[in-house]
Amino acid sequence: MTGFVVFHYNIIDRSRIDELGPLSMPIAEKYGAEILVASPVKPLEGKTYSHMVIYRLESFEAALNFYHCDEMKELSKLRDQIIQGISMVLPGHSETDAVVKSGYFSQPL
Repeated sequence: MTGFVVFHYNIIDRSRIDELGPLSMPIAEKYGAEILVASPVKPLEGKTYSHMVIYRLESFEAALNFYHCDEMKELSKLRDQIIQGISMVLPGHSETDAVVKSGYFSQPL
């Protein structure tokens, strides 16, 4: 079982982008989140944001807990000043059917 937290974004304040990594790492470590991707993005087709960060956690539930934890909520205040884009929590392939059947994807934000 695996869950993912994905941030796909454009940098809107380049002078402050280096603040996010050092602040997010202790939170990721506390919740067992492993960074799989932290990179600029070069689209092969279509339009996209310029950067992406992907965290892997032990389960979809763990990914939800990480994304919604108090520390990440606090960090989001700073993050929203520095980057603009989308964030999402996704189940790993083995959990997708259960998450779909739970109605998670049909619930309003």
